[in-house]
Amino acid sequence: MEMLLYVVYILIGTFVGLVMGALPGLTVTMTMVLVVSLTFGWHMMDALAFIVGAFCGGVMGGSIAAVALNIPGTAAAVATVFDGYPLKQKGEADTALALAMFFSLLGGLFGILFLSILGPIIGSFALKFGDHEYFLMCLWGLTLVSILSKGSMLKGLAAACLGLLIAFVGMDPITGLMRFTFGSTVLGGGINYIVAMIGLFGMKEVLTQLSARKAFKVEGFQFHLKDLFPKLDLVKKVFKCFFWSAPIGSIIGLLPGTGGDIGALVAYGVSKQMIKEPTRPFGDGAYEGVAAPETANDAAIGGAITTLLTLGIPGDSVTAVMLGSFYLHGLLPGPTFMLTERHYFYMILIFLLIGVLFAYILGILGSNLMLRMLNLPKWFLIPSISILCIVGSYALRNNIYDVLFMILFGLLGYAMEKGGYPVSPIVLSLILGSLIETSFRKALIISGGLPALLVSFFTRPLSLIIILLVVASYVLQYKYVRKGV
Repeated sequence: MEMLLYVVYILIGTFVGLVMGALPGLTVTMTMVLVVSLTFGWHMMDALAFIVGAFCGGVMGGSIAAVALNIPGTAAAVATVFDGYPLKQKGEADTALALAMFFSLLGGLFGILFLSILGPIIGSFALKFGDHEYFLMCLWGLTLVSILSKGSMLKGLAAACLGLLIAFVGMDPITGLMRFTFGSTVLGGGINYIVAMIGLFGMKEVLTQLSARKAFKVEGFQFHLKDLFPKLDLVKKVFKCFFWSAPIGSIIGLLPGTGGDIGALVAYGVSKQMIKEPTRPFGDGAYEGVAAPETANDAAIGGAITTLLTLGIPGDSVTAVMLGSFYLHGLLPGPTFMLTERHYFYMILIFLLIGVLFAYILGILGSNLMLRMLNLPKWFLIPSISILCIVGSYALRNNIYDVLFMILFGLLGYAMEKGGYPVSPIVLSLILGSLIETSFRKALIISGGLPALLVSFFTRPLSLIIILLVVASYVLQYKYVRKGV
């Protein structure tokens, strides 16, 4: 009976994710933030089922807007636009969406297989991590998110530093002393990261939509249900993309600081290099140009959750919100997760499997409903999202100050977006800030001072490997910037 209830929660979550993912601007991250705020006070497994369903639905939903509007509904669908919309212009919108959803399903299944095999292996390896390695892994994840953010690398790093400053407000985790509170009791407990995320993504999007003049319209167009199941001959033609796109998506999802959007773009680029004779030129409606990125962005789900569960480190802003939701509901991902809470690992695997299947089925059955959602007027969407943001932030601690903080973070997020500063590094800093600080200070105490700590970073094999990865990240990004990439 309980499992049936979980399936219902996954079904509802998947539908919510599909709707939010199909609406341009309402990203998967924002979807997750709103979903998490709704699940406050729920039983842990009910909340996990709902959240996992929304994650799977959100990633797949982005392809609907990409094909219909030439606007990716989510960041993960950005590469799908390149060939998905040209296919619509050629009268093959049904074929484009059929391929997108079918290969999303295949990519999602591959990602789950990747998680089931690699999760226990990484979990056992992570048990060798100490405070030194934890500090460096968190630092690596934070720097990767910062330097891979759109726009200037320095702006990404500045956003990460701002997030760390905000994370340090409140009680010192080692000494118990208050800091950065300016004598205010309101700041004594620190700033709740869920409240900050609701503001940075939810309320920020409300302000962005209010400032945008145009609404989305797709009137006079609809998908044909029977054509949303891809033809076997066409699948055979483009199936070769799966063999490299699925591993690329999973491995890139595994790396801290990356995500489905980067996986999709890399898979698209590799496909252009690997396929000498595509069905059409890439960018002009190549079927491979839809199959490859959609395979990769869903395969990245399994890779991202592998890192999240086994190391306790989110790979991007979406999994950062998921980590926050796990903490909120009493689940503690990390090196000991596979030892102490292995049964939750397998339940999450099952939820992911059901979520990916539901996303595919609902995506086909509800594609025209999603198009009608795109025509919803702003006077309906904006108040609805605003109410969810206010209720979600207040319900966390029944504190009116959380609502005020949420609005302030919404204004901050809006100002940063206008200035070209990414908000994802702030979110990751807020969640990892406490872990970065406590790990560093424990390592400092164990080593016996700063000089000895610096030496120990280079004498511990795992620490040295992670330091090399951090340095390599900066060097590679600097080369790309010099080349104008």
